[in-house]
Amino acid sequence: MDLWIQPCAPCADLYGQPATVEPHDDLTLNGAGAEKDATVEQHYTCVRCGAVFARILAGPTTRQIGCS
Repeated sequence: MDLWIQPCAPCADLYGQPATVEPHDDLTLNGAGAEKDATVEQHYTCVRCGAVFARILAGPTTRQIGCS
């Protein structure tokens, strides 16, 4: 994969995983989006390498992934 940043090992392992996979301990929650009182997305930044992730928790299963 061709990335702009060099992710730390935990971020590299998390990249492209389903949203059901929990974020690792070095990810800091930046914010979350909600719709009708349900969280539909969460945004994280890694304090180790600076990677950013959006965790999509709603919509079609194929879109419910963690992506950077």
